[in-house]
Amino acid sequence: MGLRSSEAIVIGGHNLGEADRIVVFYTRSYGKVRAVAAGARRIRSRFGGSLELFTHGHLVYFERPNSDLHRLNEFALREPYHTLRTSLELLTAASEVVELGGMAGVEGEGSENLFALIGGTLRALNTGVQPSVILRAFEIRLLRTLGYLPELGKCVRCRGGLPEGIQSFGLNEGGLLCPACRAEAIETMPVSPPALGFLRMTLGRDMDLSRVSLDPEVREELRSVLQTFLELKLGRRIRSTRFLAGITGFSLDTSLSH
Repeated sequence: MGLRSSEAIVIGGHNLGEADRIVVFYTRSYGKVRAVAAGARRIRSRFGGSLELFTHGHLVYFERPNSDLHRLNEFALREPYHTLRTSLELLTAASEVVELGGMAGVEGEGSENLFALIGGTLRALNTGVQPSVILRAFEIRLLRTLGYLPELGKCVRCRGGLPEGIQSFGLNEGGLLCPACRAEAIETMPVSPPALGFLRMTLGRDMDLSRVSLDPEVREELRSVLQTFLELKLGRRIRSTRFLAGITGFSLDTSLSH
């Protein structure tokens, strides 16, 4: 059993027995880590409220050989992101970020880019400004980080140019299709010029998302295309975004990343 430490973000968890809790972290150095926090649910627990979902801190844990469940020693709080719990929209958006982080993360394999993307997005959401825009930027940047960035500059099949106006996104092909190639595609989704402009601008450089203005129709279009493509690539449905998709009832499951 070795002692390990890393900067980490709480991305999930569930209760264990009468007083313990299993906490899921995404760490800078070791990727996804699951650890048992002994006595975490007791009133006088030494962990206090540091193990809440979205919390950013410094993790110290004992690694158990030949096991993917370790023992939590310490989690020093750095940023609790309290604002993320002040509205249902923010809570749901942040929940998608950590859920996708859990789906994309690999146990034992850290990713500096993925950790920075998760942490940076939570910080941006914590400002309370335009959560839907921040979330769309996170989704396309996550696709790039995972190596699934769709082709947005030319036809993904024939490599030819694209006409002006509404484009066709081939889900199985992984990018935009010209009219000729679209006719042979199995499943496509429309992408309007404003939506395509947002995707290209978001990928091209760092930008102040608080200054970006998108019509509700464009935000919904981006949500539909990006989440459908992510679910196809990751092989799982994104459970935490049904409220943002228009469902009125919502229940947060803090074990999203299991």
